[in-house]
Amino acid sequence: MAKARAKSAPPANRFDGEALGLVLFALGIFLAVTLTLPQVAEGGFMTQAHGALTGWLGWGAYLLPVVPVAYGVLVFLGRDLRGLTRRVLGGVVVVASLLALHEVFSPGAAGKGAARVMGPVVDALSLAAALFPLVTLTLGLEIMLRLRPLTLLKGLFRRLSVLLGGATTRVQGVIETRQEGREAARARAGVRQGLAAQARDLDALRRLYPEARELGGLDEEVRAARREVRALDEAGLKGMEGELGRWRESLGTFARGAARDLREAVTREAPDAGAQAEAVANEVRAGRHELSVELPSTLASGALERLRRNMVADLQRLSGRAGKLERERQATLKALAKADAATLARELPAWRERERAWRELAEDFTAWQGRERHYPGWPDLAAAFDRAPTEIAATLAEALAGDPDGTLSAQEEWRGRLARAQEEALERVQAMAVGGNDLPAPALDFDFTGEPPAREGHPATTGEGQPVPLSPPPSTTVIGAVPPRASEPLLGAAGVQASAPARRAAQATLEEEEEEESAAPWESAQPGRRRPNQGAVDLALPGYDLLDPLPVGTVNPAQLDVAARQRAAVIDQTLRHFGLQARVVDFARGPTVTRYEIEPAPGEKISRIASLSNDLARALAVGGVRVEAPVPGKSVIGLEVPNTEREPVTFHQAAASGTFRGTRAKLPIILGKSIDGELMVGDLAKMPHLLIAGSTGSGKSVCVNTLITSLLYRYLPTELRFLMVDPKMVELTPYDGIPHLVRPVVTNPMDAAGVLLGAVAHMERRYKMMSQVGAKNLEQYNAKMRMVGDPELPHLVIIIDELADLMITSPKEVESAIMRLAQMARATGMHLVLATQRPSVDILTSLIKVNVPARIAFAVSSSHDSRTILDAVGAERLTGMGDMLFYQPGLIKPLRLQGPYISEVESARITDELRRQVFDDVFVEEYGADFDGTVSASGPTTDKANMDFSDPHLRQAALICIEEGQGSVSRLQRRLSVGHARAGKLMDMLEAMGIVSKHQGSKPREVLITEADLPEYFGR
Repeated sequence: MAKARAKSAPPANRFDGEALGLVLFALGIFLAVTLTLPQVAEGGFMTQAHGALTGWLGWGAYLLPVVPVAYGVLVFLGRDLRGLTRRVLGGVVVVASLLALHEVFSPGAAGKGAARVMGPVVDALSLAAALFPLVTLTLGLEIMLRLRPLTLLKGLFRRLSVLLGGATTRVQGVIETRQEGREAARARAGVRQGLAAQARDLDALRRLYPEARELGGLDEEVRAARREVRALDEAGLKGMEGELGRWRESLGTFARGAARDLREAVTREAPDAGAQAEAVANEVRAGRHELSVELPSTLASGALERLRRNMVADLQRLSGRAGKLERERQATLKALAKADAATLARELPAWRERERAWRELAEDFTAWQGRERHYPGWPDLAAAFDRAPTEIAATLAEALAGDPDGTLSAQEEWRGRLARAQEEALERVQAMAVGGNDLPAPALDFDFTGEPPAREGHPATTGEGQPVPLSPPPSTTVIGAVPPRASEPLLGAAGVQASAPARRAAQATLEEEEEEESAAPWESAQPGRRRPNQGAVDLALPGYDLLDPLPVGTVNPAQLDVAARQRAAVIDQTLRHFGLQARVVDFARGPTVTRYEIEPAPGEKISRIASLSNDLARALAVGGVRVEAPVPGKSVIGLEVPNTEREPVTFHQAAASGTFRGTRAKLPIILGKSIDGELMVGDLAKMPHLLIAGSTGSGKSVCVNTLITSLLYRYLPTELRFLMVDPKMVELTPYDGIPHLVRPVVTNPMDAAGVLLGAVAHMERRYKMMSQVGAKNLEQYNAKMRMVGDPELPHLVIIIDELADLMITSPKEVESAIMRLAQMARATGMHLVLATQRPSVDILTSLIKVNVPARIAFAVSSSHDSRTILDAVGAERLTGMGDMLFYQPGLIKPLRLQGPYISEVESARITDELRRQVFDDVFVEEYGADFDGTVSASGPTTDKANMDFSDPHLRQAALICIEEGQGSVSRLQRRLSVGHARAGKLMDMLEAMGIVSKHQGSKPREVLITEADLPEYFGR
């Protein structure tokens, strides 16, 4: 038994055992050296330790090193310590007893410890005190020899009883009889408990297997043993224990055999119906089954849709029942791997109940299959009924609601009804034609087809992307909702096929009428617009016919919704796999991404869900997902998943929408479509400046073109002007020559710095003009100019397509000009639009970002770039192709949008039309020189008419430049203790006087005179 317990003990760490063994062994060696070599260090620690041990323990101290040495060796070898512990304990008792005896016979020779313990006893009892050490000595020997307590004393008493007579023998007999009686009672109680447990197991198995004869014989034997156990002696009880083991083995053999049979039956119990139900349900979830396609909510199709939803719900319930039964079956197989009587008593009734449930499931699935077998073909038939007269469609709807199974099985009969209705309608038309009716015959086409594809050139959708109903000519009466297809013959007045020339003429007439109808809305939107084919034209807004036709909607919303719901189920399953208490409660499908709204359970942290973005992307098989935690205005977490198919968003759709046409923004720019499907139109006047950044090919240039075209469609050149800087010479140069430009597109980076500084000078001029009339902003100034009949100032939008090139060429001048414009230009009606494909901190400096609060971020390569643009992550997970994040002051978080697409051909048509417009450009004649200035550190124009040469610091500034040998605005600012603007004006005046040269790039100005020449300029 000891070996068995030792084997069953858990293994210890080998390294820890070796270390502890070495420590104990070293302790024993230290004690041995301390006791045997006390003179190594006279008066030291070892001598004191030797004196203390031998003084208190006497000669017993020399046995003390044996204990740690023995423990250390066994621990090092990984042996069991329980045997050694028993022997050590017994040895300690023996040595203590011997020391006590030694103290009794030789007082003071056994050490201070023995003297303290035995001294009072010896004084009281003299030599009789030796009896106590003798008793403890026998106990120690019994512990060491694994004997029962008092065994040696009993042997001693037996020997003394022989010598002392029968009295002692009778006393010992009484003691042994009582001891044996207690052991026999204990053995009898154990046998009774074993027989009771055996009887319970037998009763349970006999109820499950009443026909098993071996259980009956075994039960009789156990009952007989329970009646006889009271009369058994010690030998009989030992024999009964053996019988209990034999009965237990027989019962275990029977239980294992019965469990094996039950396991085989459980393995065979799953019918094919459960697997088929699961397979069909998976096809429906994946959208590969005909039942997964939703039907429109029309009369007949709506009734069939309700029937389809019921069938799908029934299938889901069948699949759930099959899954539950299968899980129970797997649990039963696992439990029967090591079965006993209790397991059989639990699993056998459960298997019988499960057999009945499988049979019911098979019957229900067979009935469902009978209904599903008749469903194919009905969606097309219901759509054909919807195109038929209302009373025919209502008849089918009532039949589907009243007797769904009978109606589904009679599909051919209903096809015949539809054919007869079509024939009757055709006969009525022919009768009307024979009777002299001049109305042309209707197009009777409500067979089994869907809506026809839109013809090329015909707008099939509205500005919001919704289908435009095709209206028939007023003189035609159409039964149903589908016009004749191009591949079908047109019917003549008598309902017969017309000749080929007649068909071609009718088709051409229909196409011309449709073109007139499609063009009418856009003509009415611009009543005063003229578009001659050649020659110069007056100022007018561009027309919508310059844009590409509206795209035809090719996506199926029903299929997209089914796919979105399937992804929602995958998200729920993934969250459960990671142990998160959350679920998808809603979703919003946008043009590019679908946002799933996840509601966490109370107490669930948002960070746990947000950290699973990569795991969710893997489960959904997409490149990446973006987590918006939480969605502004809602108590949910947004999970933005890219769509498998993008919904196109064009500039034509956005520009023709009511949102853009009815906006009250001062400078409306089309931003894009949100995930909720809403068109977002921003106001550049409120931003008031915009920063656009993103990697190459992400849609940045298209966004700039969309912004420019949005303003071109709302403002004439007299109301809005552009100043464009394009160092790349490819993006903005197509706009060169349009009347909205104050000067040609700037492509030289060196000239660009000067033009920007000229814009600063024009801004200062506008402030002077507004201060003279007491206006605080451009709107107030223009209102006062209208009252007096003077020309108004237009809004000015400065667009820089690639800021990085300018920051590399002339960083100080460009950054200074941008900072001044960003800080002060809003009130003057001047606004900045900065675009770059290099979002780094040396390009988008903190000074630029703090003054340009509105940002648009397209797809970037890293979260660092996203933080540089938006001061937040998220842009690195965009999908490109116009997918962007927009932020402006007032928004809680960046808004994800899909920017509209405008092609280069559309932009070319618009710019060609605008170049033909002519007008008297008063603004450029008066203020165009402001934007032709050269590079200067201060920015103001060098026009002497606007300079104040009476500045008291002018002479001192000239002297400082002569002393320094070069002209520097920053040096003047520091030496004269003036502001940057005044120092720049002083430098401009020195340049106008010819004292210093013009400033080129970042090089300092040259001084053109000496100190002796100063009197010629300033007098003596």
